[in-house]
Amino acid sequence: MRIVHKYGGSSVATAEQIQAIARRIAGLRAQGHELVVVCSAMGKTTNGLLSMAGQISSSPSRRELDALLSTGEIQTVTLMAMALQSLGCDAVSMTGFQSGFITDDAHSRAFIKEVRTDRIERCLQEGKVVVAAGFQGITEGGDITTLGRGGSDTTAVALAAALGCACDIYTDVDAVYTVDPRLYPGARPLKRISYEEMMEMSVCGAGVLETRCVELAKKYGVELYLGRTLETERKGTTVMSQEKIMFEDMPITGISIKDGCTIVSFPPMEYASNSVASAFDLIAQSRINLDIINQNVIGGKIAFSFSCPDAQAAELRAALQSSETLGALEPDIRSGYTQISVVGVGMATHTGVAARVFGVLADAGIPYYQITTSEISISFTIDPENKGKAVAALARAFDL
Repeated sequence: MRIVHKYGGSSVATAEQIQAIARRIAGLRAQGHELVVVCSAMGKTTNGLLSMAGQISSSPSRRELDALLSTGEIQTVTLMAMALQSLGCDAVSMTGFQSGFITDDAHSRAFIKEVRTDRIERCLQEGKVVVAAGFQGITEGGDITTLGRGGSDTTAVALAAALGCACDIYTDVDAVYTVDPRLYPGARPLKRISYEEMMEMSVCGAGVLETRCVELAKKYGVELYLGRTLETERKGTTVMSQEKIMFEDMPITGISIKDGCTIVSFPPMEYASNSVASAFDLIAQSRINLDIINQNVIGGKIAFSFSCPDAQAAELRAALQSSETLGALEPDIRSGYTQISVVGVGMATHTGVAARVFGVLADAGIPYYQITTSEISISFTIDPENKGKAVAALARAFDL
């Protein structure tokens, strides 16, 4: 059987951990499996490289940062290949370029344009284990790029899609839970979850899987498994097509929490104004991720607001101030909020879920601000000091 394995940074943080994973991979190869192993940088390597860059320059170019950060994954895959070879298992390491990842030129947030797997296919046919660097690719002009947050997950799923096989992602958590067990100890692990629910939970803050990798898995029908590194039996979560899952009679599957949210509110403006379109065009050009968008028309004027990650607030503020039209509007920008989202495909067929959610918050005395909904989720922002109380109250109310 052909399969892609991905190991996160905490799983390959030491030479001993790399050797332990190599023993497992060698055992699977001896059973006849064809394996592509995608690795992240070891432990806190990426943070260390960023720190060094900061000592050299207060504003290093993204092109040079991409070239620097790509060395973290290259270090891991070469060590993993050496560990496999020392066990008598034929293995070859590959950079993003060598494994065929062609991207656009948006440094630090590159998107994959094509995956050319010819070289990987040849190595697999020769009986080799391919150890591929995650998180990176190369432009058609030859510049190294990185894929942004969760990029190694995206690498793994893209390879599985291109090679027509399943993808196992191994990390330091044992499953996807209904709620973050650090906030709600009674949370339950999920054996299965649909692509749609996992995407929504990832977008809304569940950090176990990056949204882009789940989106790719859904688009190309890649069955995705999340489990703990070196687990002795599969106790994790399979992300799969909704049609393959028998759902219980419950509207909510899980709760996601996203800290560090900034709310941007524009003052009322003329409804015919192009300021709204200009704002979103500017945001798109800056590749700033928006979460909740609200709009109201009052007295012939339009008022709108949106939220984005705190980490991008300074970039957003600078972009707005650079615009003569938008800067003059003086939007109110406030950071430090928490976004809570309740997610479940059952919401499409259960009525009264929103009433129940906001009734629970009212009974708990928790104020909420921005609200947005989809067919399978309800999201709202609250003050961060109310996070634990809100999560516990909602988990109890929906038996999560």
